[in-house]
Amino acid sequence: MFKTQYHTAEPMRIDKFLTHFLPDVSRQYVQELIIHGVVFKNGIIVKKPKEMVSLGDIVEVDIAAVKQYTGASISQDTKQELRDNVKIIYEHHDFLIVDKPAGLLMHKTNNPQSYSLVDIIKELYPEIEGVKDKNQSREAQMQQRDGIVHRIDKDTSGLVVMARNQEAFEILKHLFQDREVYKEYICLVRGHIRQTHDHITYPIIRSKLDHTKRVAVVSDKQQSKSHERHADTEYWVQEIYDKASLLKVVIHTGRTHQIRVHMKAIGHPIIGDKLYGGKVEVQDNQTLSRQFLHATRLQFNYREKQYTFDSKLPRELQNYVDALS
Repeated sequence: MFKTQYHTAEPMRIDKFLTHFLPDVSRQYVQELIIHGVVFKNGIIVKKPKEMVSLGDIVEVDIAAVKQYTGASISQDTKQELRDNVKIIYEHHDFLIVDKPAGLLMHKTNNPQSYSLVDIIKELYPEIEGVKDKNQSREAQMQQRDGIVHRIDKDTSGLVVMARNQEAFEILKHLFQDREVYKEYICLVRGHIRQTHDHITYPIIRSKLDHTKRVAVVSDKQQSKSHERHADTEYWVQEIYDKASLLKVVIHTGRTHQIRVHMKAIGHPIIGDKLYGGKVEVQDNQTLSRQFLHATRLQFNYREKQYTFDSKLPRELQNYVDALS
């Protein structure tokens, strides 16, 4: 059972709300789920897509029942657009450096119709099939994570490394585990950050109310030592705008949603981040369809040779920041 809570003061239609939380699912598909009676609000079946959710409401979706229906599929045109936007910026006989566009999953979700970077790379480099962590969970096995050494979020763009054979996978996996990979991001956050350089080291835990979210532990009352995970995010302010700050960010750990959670914790959520509260401001008719977070640099040593890869801001992000100037 998928479960989440509505945290915003202003009421919202339940179909619109759920569209933000079910990856690769259209609003029309959410409406069909509601009609089929698999969506609940505060324990009661929701009968109409236009029903409103208010602050504190608990929303649940019966995932087992959802699987009885046809999964939301992506149109062929959308798949082709995603394929066209995936860039292979470096080919090594052991690994690939891929520039992933926003809007594309790294790997399949529990929705069998989901479309991912792994699907695209397997078409181009079929040798990655079966290259994966041999000790991964059953859920991970179902999600087909072939070649994936590390991940970035669906609506984050930028650089990822993918292994082409099992030996390379093990080497690269240990580089990430031992924190020997330099990972740099660019993000735009709400408000003015006073300190031009700082480390955010709040531990991160899974939200008790919403399994899709993570929470930074900023007080003793939140502590749950058995579940919290050390996290270290370092940032430098690059530019200050009227209502926003542009940051260079380096993560020294690799927790789920780490940058997004840490920025929210210090009161400066990433602009465009629907999950963590960074709403979008329209600038000179420029708006965003995604969160302003881009993986801009990867650097690591592989077999005694250093590799450095860079990715420029995507046009949508560059146009948005230009409109702020």
